[in-house]
Parts: sequence; structure tokens; C-alpha cells
Amino acid sequence: MSLSPTSNRFDIRKHFARGESLVAATGMAFIAILALAIGAVVWISAKTVDVSATIQANNQSTQTSELIASQAELRLSDNDLAGLRRLMLDAVASGLVESCEVQIPDFGVLASSNPSQSSLNELPETWIVAPELPAVLEYSEATGKTTVRDSLVVNGQSGIVLEVVTTRGKDAVGSDTIRASSVGITSVGLVLVLLVYRRFRNRLGALSAIGDSLRSAAEGERRVACLIVGEHLGPEGKTWNTLLEERENFENVMYEHEVADASTTGRIESVGLPAACNTLMQGVVLIESDLTVVYANGAASNFLRMDREEMVGQKLDQVSEANLIMDLTCSVLDVQGPKRQVIEVGDVENIETHGAVLRFVITRIDEAEVPQALVFIEDVTQQRLADQSQGAFIAQATHELRTPLTTIRLYAEEAVEAGSEDELIREKALNVINSETRRLERIVGDMLCVSEIEAGSLSIHPDQVRTEQMFQSLEHDYAAQAKDKSIEMSFDLPPKFPTIQADRDRLGQALHNLVGNAIKYTPSGGKVEVKVSFSDTNSMRVDVIDSGIGIEESQQERIFDRFCRADDRRIAQVTGSGLGLALARQIARLHGGDVTVESAIDKGSTFTLILPGSSEELAKAA
Repeated sequence: MSLSPTSNRFDIRKHFARGESLVAATGMAFIAILALAIGAVVWISAKTVDVSATIQANNQSTQTSELIASQAELRLSDNDLAGLRRLMLDAVASGLVESCEVQIPDFGVLASSNPSQSSLNELPETWIVAPELPAVLEYSEATGKTTVRDSLVVNGQSGIVLEVVTTRGKDAVGSDTIRASSVGITSVGLVLVLLVYRRFRNRLGALSAIGDSLRSAAEGERRVACLIVGEHLGPEGKTWNTLLEERENFENVMYEHEVADASTTGRIESVGLPAACNTLMQGVVLIESDLTVVYANGAASNFLRMDREEMVGQKLDQVSEANLIMDLTCSVLDVQGPKRQVIEVGDVENIETHGAVLRFVITRIDEAEVPQALVFIEDVTQQRLADQSQGAFIAQATHELRTPLTTIRLYAEEAVEAGSEDELIREKALNVINSETRRLERIVGDMLCVSEIEAGSLSIHPDQVRTEQMFQSLEHDYAAQAKDKSIEMSFDLPPKFPTIQADRDRLGQALHNLVGNAIKYTPSGGKVEVKVSFSDTNSMRVDVIDSGIGIEESQQERIFDRFCRADDRRIAQVTGSGLGLALARQIARLHGGDVTVESAIDKGSTFTLILPGSSEELAKAA
């Protein structure tokens, strides 16, 4: 089947109610242009303010440095280091400067706003005279600090450096105000767009809706329910709906006239019955008394593996696959024979490997004393598969029920015989009876779940579940069973167990099925490990890892089907209903999670059950 070139193209009409596509597209374009314009204005304005603030701050830093430099040169000329240091402290105290210092490179610091930094107590008689350099200004975006380095000239000698550090004040930056105000402007703009959108929709919504309806009709849609528009669109929409209803009434009247005409003339072609039969999923074949096929629908041609045009007009014995019903058709056409015959064709015992099972119902029609045979062909493969599955399930369930009941009876007799003389034997018997009773309860629960799945009524009732108690109970329930098979079973549990939202009984049922399967299909001496972990959103992950026989890759999805078990000769002697994994996955999916499997032959399997966190925890994490 070829796809239309436009089948993958995004169609905005599918995402809006009929009549709103044009208006919505226009509104979206307008919003996009408005947002781009506002964004551009805000960016340019904020950038301009930032540049202006930077220039202003740099000028202020330069002026402050020049003022401090002139005062420092006077104090150095008088060899007044104490006054120079007071100048440094006064500069910082004024709030205009964060720090400043005067130093002679390679000699030390003469004065600093941090007294502990001063290392020279007097002005040296001589120092290295460096050429006088222009003031250097450096600004750091990361810290918001401006550093000015200037050379001082004392008694005609240069080489002394003044370093002044200033911080840009918050009042110098106005871009934040612009950005904040843009939010309000954008909000007002969006409100105005919504108002315009409503008015625009009321004006052109009806015409756009009728246009969408016409396009649907051009694509082949004829159902009135799919072509009508909303009554709220005004008189245009109501008039359009009236026209559609009148057209439907007219077609019904014409159809009634055709039926009446066919009933009087005997013609069926005018009513369109052949076309109607051709839409049936059951095959329909009409055969004359001389075994000539006079009609066959599309389904019949598929079942009989022959083109419909070639089949009509052929003798029945020339139709492929029809030899299966040749004798029955002849007996039905015989006036003295039965008027109805039913036969099923196919290997019912090996449906999965030998194809489909077809049911042929052959009925004689006496038309003007000339017998005809009408053959109905139906594919009943799924019905037979369901019958086989249910039969297998009943057999397996009966066996599963018999085992715990037998164990309970034997240990009950042992407990009665022991009486009060041997407390150990009686305690052991009671523990086994308790364990088998719980196993019996799980089997019955699985059987009840099957009927709920069949009826589509399987549901969950979430509540607060304390997971620690649930896993402790799970470990206790399977400890004895693992010990009997000499299987090393371990539980890797987290140090902290959260309380989750789930159906405790259903979730416990799913976990029991996964752990029980792992022990059942792991040979003696193997290992079974249950690893439990929780995320920050309280989503739960349970990995059931075994060293069992493994599952072929082709069988790994099939084992999750109801009543199905892996096609492996090694499990032929292992009892099972084929329901455990299907129920576990169904329960997990009802909780919004899933059950998956990773396995390899003779290397074991890992079944993973994942439940998502609750909506409250997800909201907290977000």
C-alpha cells in the first residue's frame, strides 16, 4: 500500500477544532511576531543601558583614581607615609573605593587600605625608576570590579604604582528594570492578542469551518456527523448543517425508492447488495445447481486463494481449495439431501504451526424450484486457539490446585498424629500448611484475574503501601521453597523504604509470580536474587535475577501472553498455568509501569518490574 506524499506532513487542521485552523494559524503567527519584536527591543535596550553603565562606571573609577593619585603624590613628596596610609583608609571609608594601595615594584607596599599589607615603613632613598606609563583600567564581568593602575611621580622620579579597585553600584545598572518591565508588556500584548483572536474567530470561524468540512467531503467523507460544524458559529454554521441534513434525508428517500423498485422487479444490483457483501469479513459464495460459481466476495477469494474475477463463472471443481467442500456442496444441492452442512477444515491440534482453521457453512436456497448453494466461510482460528488455551489452563489449574491440597492433607494428618507429644513436628506441619494455603490463595487469585481480564474489568485500587513489609513477607514466603530445591536466594534491599501509591494485593501478586517463576525454572543448586531500588521520585525497580534455563529471544515476548509457556522441552515436566507473567505485566501496566525480560539460553533470566513514582513526588522533583 503506497502512502500519500503528504502523509507525513504536519497538518495544523488536525490539532484544532473545525473552523479554527485559519484563525489559529494567524493568531500563532501574530504572537510569534509580537514576541520577536518585544524580545528584540528588550535586548537592544538592555544592551545599550549596560554599555552606558559600564562607560559611566569606568569614568567614575578613572576620576577617583586620579584624585587619589594627586593626593598620594603630595604626601609622598613630603615623605608622609602616615598621611598616605590615612588617605588609603579614608578612600575606602568614603564608599567610592573597595581597596587601594601604593607600592614600589620589587621593594614593597608603602601604604594599603589593608594595614597588614604595608611592608615599608619609610620611603627608600632610591628605587628602580621605571618610565611613566598611562593609567591602565581593567573591568571583570565575573566580579563586577574595576581596577585602575596609575604611575605616581615623586620628586621627579617615577616607578611608584597606585592600584585602586572600585565596584560598580547596583544603581548604575538599569537593564534589569528593562527586562522586568518587558514581562509586563508581553503579558499585556498576549491579552490583547487573545481579545483580537476571539473577535477574529467570531467573524471568520464559520467560513473556515465550512471550508474544512468541504475539504473532508472532497477526500471522501460522507457521514453527516463528521461534516457538521458548531452551532455557536452563527447563522452560516446553522444553514450549512441544515443543508447537510436535507441532503442525507434526500439520499434516504432515494434509497427507499431503490429498495421498493428492487422488490417489484427482482433486481438486487440497484440496491448495492454485492458491494455490501464485499465488505464482510466472512466469505460468501453463491453456487448454481450445475456447480457454477455466480458470485464471490473479496473475503471468499482470500480464503480460497483465487482472484474473485477469475472465480466467478468457473466450475467449483476448478476453484483452488474448493475440493474440500465439493462433496458437501453436491449433497446440499441434491433435493433429497440435507439443506445445511457445516465443516471445519484445518489441523486443530497444531494450529500454531499448520495455519488457519476455516469453517464452511453450506445452505441450500430453493429459488423458483432451482436449488442454489450459499457458502459462508469464516476464520475460526482464534476461537480454536482460545478453546485450546482454556482447556490447557483448566488442566494446569487443576494440577496446580491438587498439589497444595495434597500437601495440606498430608501435613494435617501428620500434625494430628503428632498431637501434643512432638511440638517440633506439629509446628513444622502447621508452617507448611500455612505456606501451602497462601500458595493456594495465589492460584485462586490468578484464576479470578483471568475472568476479570476476559471481561475487561481487571482494575487496581491504589493506596499507601509500606514496601518494607511487602518485601519482608515475600522473602519469608519463598525461603522454604528455595531451601527445598537447594537454591541460594538473596534479597538486595535498600537501606530506606519509601511508602508508595499502589494496590498492595495486586502488586504483591505480581511480585509473587515473578519470584515464584524464578525458583520454579531454576535447577537445584542455582541462584535467585531479588534487587530492589527506589529513585528520588519513589519510582520502584525490582530485578528478579536467576541462573535458570533461560529463554530464547524468539520466545521472550510470547511468554507474556495468557496461557502461553516457552516452547522448551526442559520445562515439559514443570507444572504451570501460563498466567503468572501475563498477570504480572498486566498489573504493572495498570500502575503505569511495565515488566520486561532479558535472557539467554543456559545463562539465566532477569525480569524487571518498574513502577513510576506518584504524581506528588514527580511534582516535587520538578
